[in-house]
Amino acid sequence: MNAVAKTSKSGKRSGRWLRDVLEGLRSRLTWTDLTVGVFSAALLSALLIGYRFQAFPAYEAGEIASQNIRAPQDLAYEDRQATAAQRQAARERIPAVYELDLGRIMDIESRLSEVLAAGRRVLSDQKVPDGGSLSRARQDQVLEALGREIGETAVSGALRVLLEQRFSPALENKILRVLDTILRNGIVADAAAFRNDLGRGVVLRDRTTLLERPLTEFSGVRSLDLAKEYLRQFHLEFPEVPARSRAEFFAFLEGFLSPTLSHNTAETAARREGAAFRVPPVEVQLKRGEAIVRAGATVTPRALADLAALQNLQRPRSLLAQLVGFFFFTAVFLYGLWHYFVHHQTRHRKIRHHTVLAVTVLTATVAVIRVLTWLANVLSEQVASGPLQDPFNLYYAIPFSMGAILVTMLVDTNVALMMSTMVSILVGLFYGDAYLAAYAMAGSLAGVYSIRQYKERLALVKSGITVAAVSLLAIPGIHLIRQDSLGFPGLLAVMAVATAGGLLASFLCPVLLPALETLFRVTTDIRLLELSNLNSPVLRRLAVEAPGTYHHSLVLGTLAEAAAESIGANPLLVRVAAYYHDIGKMLKPEYFLENQAFGVNKHEALTPSMSCLILVSHIKDGIELARGAGLTQAICDMIPQHHGTRVMTYFYQKAKESSDARNGPVDERDFRYPGPKPQTKEAAILMMADAVEAASRTLTQPSAAQIQGMVDRLVDDVVADNQLDECNITLREIRLVKESFFKILSGTYHRRIDYPGYDFKQVDKKPDTTALARASSQ
Repeated sequence: MNAVAKTSKSGKRSGRWLRDVLEGLRSRLTWTDLTVGVFSAALLSALLIGYRFQAFPAYEAGEIASQNIRAPQDLAYEDRQATAAQRQAARERIPAVYELDLGRIMDIESRLSEVLAAGRRVLSDQKVPDGGSLSRARQDQVLEALGREIGETAVSGALRVLLEQRFSPALENKILRVLDTILRNGIVADAAAFRNDLGRGVVLRDRTTLLERPLTEFSGVRSLDLAKEYLRQFHLEFPEVPARSRAEFFAFLEGFLSPTLSHNTAETAARREGAAFRVPPVEVQLKRGEAIVRAGATVTPRALADLAALQNLQRPRSLLAQLVGFFFFTAVFLYGLWHYFVHHQTRHRKIRHHTVLAVTVLTATVAVIRVLTWLANVLSEQVASGPLQDPFNLYYAIPFSMGAILVTMLVDTNVALMMSTMVSILVGLFYGDAYLAAYAMAGSLAGVYSIRQYKERLALVKSGITVAAVSLLAIPGIHLIRQDSLGFPGLLAVMAVATAGGLLASFLCPVLLPALETLFRVTTDIRLLELSNLNSPVLRRLAVEAPGTYHHSLVLGTLAEAAAESIGANPLLVRVAAYYHDIGKMLKPEYFLENQAFGVNKHEALTPSMSCLILVSHIKDGIELARGAGLTQAICDMIPQHHGTRVMTYFYQKAKESSDARNGPVDERDFRYPGPKPQTKEAAILMMADAVEAASRTLTQPSAAQIQGMVDRLVDDVVADNQLDECNITLREIRLVKESFFKILSGTYHRRIDYPGYDFKQVDKKPDTTALARASSQ
């Protein structure tokens, strides 16, 4: 029983382990995700296949070359003509295989022996005496019986001769010996073909025993006609045959002659093809920079072979095979990107959104690489001499870092590093060159780390300059590793090309960035810099219609920005969100305390529930105003999140104090903001900073301990109210945020000495009307 239970538990554990592995591999992929991924991998593969290294002029043998052509890299190729010639020579060295059919010879001899044996049986049946001559009638009677015996109706003269000899066994042996000699020497059907094969060599093989021997001369092998003539030369062997019957006798024997030596075409072809297969290809070595043809020189057949090899240098033999190969790598890369978002960067809640964005950038980068590669090939054909005649040197001008820079701005640095790796590997596979892959990786890393945070509009230009500098320094490194033949002027030219590549990245990124921002609704720092302009129409309106809220937003921006910097969040996003977080108060500014300058608080005439509705309305109004002003989605999301679902404590307490027991207890949920709670670190910082900045206005002459106590209490209340449960901020980061708030507020409430002769604490009961009139007249 225990054993069964243990087995059952073990089976469950193994089954659970397998399910966990499969679930981990699936990584929350749906069929739609899989379909999009397969399509994306196929599209990327289609962009990468069919790469052609360089287009060379189409010459014919004997033409005069119009330009210098050099090998762009080390190359070994097969000289097909030389290989074919050597293989044909190997075929011709293999002798033809002819087979002697001993079985056929034995059949022929057996058939002759049966005829003579049948004659002897007829003689016995007819009681023909052994000696003496027979009458004509008697011969006809015996031969007629023999014809019935052997199945022949016609009676030949040769049989009369054999009958006269009484079908003698001695004569039979003579005939068999002569036929065997002729047949074993070999009779061929096509003597001309045999003679031709004999010139290259012939191997004679016994079809029965498979024993072979070389045949070096025509010797006894004859055609059928020659074999018949040769047979007649044996007339002296048959003195018993009368001269008058000799022609008929030998005609009878000729009927037993037939070809016994045949050409084994299949075996000969197999042996010759095997010999050709064993001949290794003739390989031609070309060195990088070696002159293939010079301008003004005659194009030789060898030069044409070299040019053909260069044309096929990177041209795949099978586009389908290349497509499958690229599909494997791109599919692995895309799956790795998805798996990274799902399991290792959970702060990106919009996993599919960011994955499609990264794949789109990767596809755009590959498309740009493909187009500029074609352009580099075309330009290299127009260069008469120098290092730029080599298209590989022009490839250094391609902005391989473009994808990494865009992903850094649109997603984050970690995904940009993955993008750098993917682009570099695909570059290496695409060009078949590890040096270009290393060059692309160096430029991409420079782009990632130079654009991590950009707080000015020239950041992309500076990033391009950084990439150009790193690319420029990478060229001498590649030159030293390759140890190529570039001189100092050539090296400078290639370094200039690499510099252009970095600058081209800084040009293309601003072109593509707005389209990607709009398409994927992503807020980049460049867009945030535009929104941070205090002269924007929305902020100018806020300054006029709700000056208190405007001032509160500016101070809040400073407070929140410093906190974001302390924990590595996006400080620019937090500052811009602080500017716009309360724009909904513009529609009813007089209902918010910061805008009630020396006036009556309108909430005193309202019930707490009505006041609550007015306060909540500024969130909805703010979202509508933000969308109407074209603010990004990130800013619109933080307008409701900076309040979360917190309680409007003042009106909740007021409602509890004024509640009537008959109406039941006051429900706290009626006095909470609708939410949602903060979803990002930036929204959490904005919520905590908003509470601290508003409460700090109640302090008159605070001490450091009072400021610290206020910050701790307010932030702890936010945490205790579970407002930060849906964002990925940690306790350590909350502590750093508190310290940042304390530093800023301590600087704000620093102590000043009193101005001599001024007592600002004393207020005159009666204003100086003369001074007021004077001031009003100025």
